[in-house]
Amino acid sequence: MRKAGARIRLRELEERDAEKLYPIWSDPEVVRYLNMQAAATITEVRSMIYILRSLAGRKKAYRWSILDLNTEEILGTCGFNDWDEENARGEIGYELGKQYWGMGYMEEALLLLLDHAFIVMEANRIEAKVVPENKPSIHLLEKLHFQHEGRLRKYERMNGQYEDVMLFSLLKEEFPFFFD
Repeated sequence: MRKAGARIRLRELEERDAEKLYPIWSDPEVVRYLNMQAAATITEVRSMIYILRSLAGRKKAYRWSILDLNTEEILGTCGFNDWDEENARGEIGYELGKQYWGMGYMEEALLLLLDHAFIVMEANRIEAKVVPENKPSIHLLEKLHFQHEGRLRKYERMNGQYEDVMLFSLLKEEFPFFFD
């Protein structure tokens, strides 16, 4: 996907992104609510990129780098942690470097991602799973008209313990309402 918004564009995650992603993926605050540990080395980042690209090759998951349209600086990533082609649904995941929090970049990136999912990938449903403490992510999903479907108790293992997650979803027929 090569989609551009007003300030950012998305492009497939590439091996060369490791150096720029290391400061983001190694920051404990950035990965705090993700089901991954902070990267300890750049080799771990390269391994994660390799895994994500391999999953994309098998149509099981997809990840794109979020780039500043003017500087080409990598701000973070977004994509589908899981893609179920048979049922036309995916689970989104995303993160930004701390310096870009609260500036609307992720909203813009997710709108591009959702547009691609519903139009190009012909998705029927997009899901998001968020730990209840991640208020900024919950607020963003609600702003994008995702519906809260419930709480999945002790659903995912994070930092050695099982955590509850809140399930949100957006259906294809709900998406065009963003442009009203």
